[in-house]
Amino acid sequence: MSLDPSGLTFIFTAGVFALFSPCGFPMLPGYISYYMGTKTSLGRAIPGGIACTLGLVTIFSIIGALATALGGLLSVYIPLLEIVAGIFTIFLGIIIMFELKYPIFGLPIKAPKQKGFIGLFLYGIAYGMATLGCSAPIFFSILSYAIAAGSILQGIVTFIVYAIGMGLPLLIVTVLIVKTKKFILTRIVRLIPLIQKISGMVLVFIGIYLIYFYITVLSAT
Repeated sequence: MSLDPSGLTFIFTAGVFALFSPCGFPMLPGYISYYMGTKTSLGRAIPGGIACTLGLVTIFSIIGALATALGGLLSVYIPLLEIVAGIFTIFLGIIIMFELKYPIFGLPIKAPKQKGFIGLFLYGIAYGMATLGCSAPIFFSILSYAIAAGSILQGIVTFIVYAIGMGLPLLIVTVLIVKTKKFILTRIVRLIPLIQKISGMVLVFIGIYLIYFYITVLSAT
């Protein structure tokens, strides 16, 4: 399966909303205050955000390579996996939209204490791992998509796009906070419930897309 524009858009969008997941987003204030400091310049904030994004790209590229390397063993079941992933994604979207309680299996990930760009890079890896617990249906969908991509390179590209979807808003948030200090962070925290409701709606549409796409594939074969 080749990576089509609609699929890449889905992957990027999933990464954006994974950034604001309840497992990962609580780490953002620590990222801003600990690594960026209170007097960080814009010239330092942008490279810092890029270093963090590279950490995200690194961890998800490794996952993408491993997924597609093992994908041949599951190739027969890939359409079924995507349909199941679509159902779970719709289910999670409904739960988020109506603020229903659901179990969150967060990984015990702690932000690294090392400062500087290496610390920011390691933070990106930790942030990516931290989001896996409560965005598992999204991640499972991306994982299945990467396996279905057919080659290790396409699988890596899939997760790079997913990581960029997380990293770009992370970079934007970093720049905004550096320019406006705590004001933007406070506003973002207040907007989280709205962002999560929107993400719930998007997840429902993503789930429908996955089911429709792979039912279409099954019908064509």
